Amino acid sequence: MRLVSAVHLYVTDLDRAIDFYSRLLGRGPQAAYDEGPTAHSAFFALEERTYLVLTWDPERGREVGGSVRLELAAEDLEQELERLRERGIEGGTLTRTRFGTDVYDLTDPDGHLIRFGPAWTLHAIEGAV
Repeated sequence: MRLVSAVHLYVTDLDRAIDFYSRLLGRGPQAAYDEGPTAHSAFFALEERTYLVLTWDPERGREVGGSVRLELAAEDLEQELERLRERGIEGGTLTRTRFGTDVYDLTDPDGHLIRFGPAWTLHAIEGAV
């Protein structure tokens, strides 16, 4: 296995989740199944081949909310936090990790954890084990 193709989050309100992630990422979804009131999934391109997929499923959204953490790399954390504030994304916590890096943690409307911080490197992964 060489490539993560998608991160799939179940959400209780697809319209609310699309609004939140559109503001978080600074762009809307690239595609959706069944547009409008019958929509079931929305796809955001995170990288060239990796997608964030939001799928409407009220029961599973409540069941698994908060059980995963989506980590998004930010080259300049302060600049990224300013962009988030400009898009109406606030309420997170700025923390220094035990590895000495600053990160910003917040949750989406269903409780899924999101972390902005430096990109992972092999060195960081080896130090975490």
